Amino acid sequence: MPRPAPRRSTRRTQTAPPSNGRGPGLRERLKRDRFLFLMCLGALAFLTAVFALTWWVTGGFVALALALASVIPAFFLFYLRDA
Repeated sequence: MPRPAPRRSTRRTQTAPPSNGRGPGLRERLKRDRFLFLMCLGALAFLTAVFALTWWVTGGFVALALALASVIPAFFLFYLRDA
């Protein structure tokens, strides 16, 4: 006795759009996830405070330069989030 043929579904299956193997970009994640944005900003603030305190105690110009340079990524974070 022959087996019955498999039935074909008339419903279309939903497929996800191709993602090229990557998730959402950093800009989209910073816009959506406020906690991630605040964690990045907090880490940069802590780093800046550490370098500023090191400069205050030792008086070295390298620590001052690093404290000033660590402010630039904070402005870049705001640019990424607001653009």
